[in-house]
Amino acid sequence: MRRAGPGRGYRGRMLVRLASVTLSLALVIAVATGCRPEPEPSPSGPAFATEAEAFAAAEETYRAYVDALNQVDLSDPETFEAVYAWTTGDANAGARESFSEMHAKGWSVRGASRVDRTEPIGAALEKTASVSIVACLNVSDVTLVDADGNSAVAENRPDVQEVRVDTVASRTSSTGLLIADLDGSDEGLCE
Repeated sequence: MRRAGPGRGYRGRMLVRLASVTLSLALVIAVATGCRPEPEPSPSGPAFATEAEAFAAAEETYRAYVDALNQVDLSDPETFEAVYAWTTGDANAGARESFSEMHAKGWSVRGASRVDRTEPIGAALEKTASVSIVACLNVSDVTLVDADGNSAVAENRPDVQEVRVDTVASRTSSTGLLIADLDGSDEGLCE
């Protein structure tokens, strides 16, 4: 026979409520995390067997980035996402700032860039899995036009631009690398 006292009944009801809230929270957490075990730790960078393999991955990363650039429609910010996906750090911040500014100003871009050549510069595979290359980017077919229809391309722009590409290890990239920094280069490889 149950006792119907206010202290015991109230406490019992609260324990049942607390247990059901705890169970509900546990279910929500389990659903939110997908009930998957923790992934095994992976190394900090991609496992390139040789420097040649690392340089090939850096070139593949840069070519994919240029392909994404060639698909950008400055009137449609969703097309910027593919470029952002190949960048990190300063390169990502720079792309976001440039695209936002050009979009806000109503600019448009026509034509496509192409990578004529790449050359390896250096790789630090044991420590940071960073790889650097120089690329010769042919922009002779690319025009940038402002909202009034005027060219925004400098008259003295060279048709082929020498670009230093610094990449870093990434678990999210299909090549194992993302572009961390892009800068003009004066190696003299693209003359």
